[in-house]
Amino acid sequence: MRKMIKILTVSCLCAAFAGPMVSHADAVKSVHETTLVAAPADYANIAVSQVTDYVNIREQATTASKIVGKIYNNCAATIQETVTGEDGTWYRIQSGTVNGYIKAQYFITGEEAEKLAQSIGREFVTINVESLRLRSEPNLTSSTLTLLSQGARYVVQAEEGEFFKVEVDADLVGYIAQSYCVVEVEFDQAVSLEEERQKLEEESQRKREAESAMAALEQVKRVEANREAAAGTTTTTTTAETTVDTENLIIAANPEQSDNSASVSAPTTAAETKPAAQTQAATTTKAPASTQNAPSGSGNTSSGSSGNTTSVGPGSAAVVSATRTAIVAYAKQFLGNPYVFGGTSLTNGADCSGFTQGVFAHFGITTGRSSRDQAVKGKQIDVSAAQPGDLLFYGSGDYINHVALYIGGGQVIHASNSTTGIIISPYNYRTPCKAVTFLD
Repeated sequence: MRKMIKILTVSCLCAAFAGPMVSHADAVKSVHETTLVAAPADYANIAVSQVTDYVNIREQATTASKIVGKIYNNCAATIQETVTGEDGTWYRIQSGTVNGYIKAQYFITGEEAEKLAQSIGREFVTINVESLRLRSEPNLTSSTLTLLSQGARYVVQAEEGEFFKVEVDADLVGYIAQSYCVVEVEFDQAVSLEEERQKLEEESQRKREAESAMAALEQVKRVEANREAAAGTTTTTTTAETTVDTENLIIAANPEQSDNSASVSAPTTAAETKPAAQTQAATTTKAPASTQNAPSGSGNTSSGSSGNTTSVGPGSAAVVSATRTAIVAYAKQFLGNPYVFGGTSLTNGADCSGFTQGVFAHFGITTGRSSRDQAVKGKQIDVSAAQPGDLLFYGSGDYINHVALYIGGGQVIHASNSTTGIIISPYNYRTPCKAVTFLD
């Protein structure tokens, strides 16, 4: 781990409330951030909780005093003081926003805690230049795998010389020069009762928004069906058949076919960053039309697969619009849930294409299983024309290997990797190479 880097931490909530983090069991991230230590040398001041589920943090060193927060397994804290309390030794700790007392028996300290802290800390980098090359090797002369966007955040796997080895997502790993990014290390920490209530409310709100959007979609479908019936022009899609005909999506196509994939290799030069004008001139992909102040994308768009594409129109423009809104709202319910290679469960774990497959399946739309299946079976559109509910694809070399759901505002939701799980990222966190829709 680097010397004199800033260490940031996030508080955690129990998996029962917000879905498990795959990286180390019992905790998931909260929106709360706070500074814990300033350098790795300060690990000596860290205590790490070792509990079966969680332990209450008290206002005083007695179990009869008020509960001010909870701390879960493998969460970090700093010991403010050691006191004698009920039944023995207690620590007054600071962890996240919580300051209070907890029995010393629930923590490990010293060298043991320092060693554990270094293994449970999650190291990230954030790009601080407009566009940064991801290299295949830790040097300035190796091939460029893709371009990374300013403000995007990536998992650090290792350090090699002046380069970080970063996991862009589960399907792409490469190297970036250390001088163009900011390093952060996160630990899970205690959560206050108010933060826990807030987190639960956020999850309930996303669920309510999804239910409302899906109810609105069904209402629009009923209105359309009634209008068609009144006009005497009812088609084979009736009120009883309000979902999309999934049979129209089944296409005998070879997902491995290279014509339906795209290369995202960028020119290789000694410079690691590219000015905006240079980036745009070298590529054809633009930001989705529905972004709001999103940066222009970069990369090569696919040459297309018009012979193998299928577009599915669930109805009128009103139905399509309502479907897009419902798909996005439904997908957001699963934020924070785990990434699992080969998984298809939206709650217990999915990979990138398992996630998009599961979201669309809820609306009766069959996309295919792999990212390449989905890239072939959808109707190809320009990346710049993507709307909420469309799919963006990312490639390595000459084949597609990752898919994300565009949600508008220059963002995508996707099952990224085992450290972060299902997250929202900038649409160009890596260079998109293709976009398809199943909705027009």
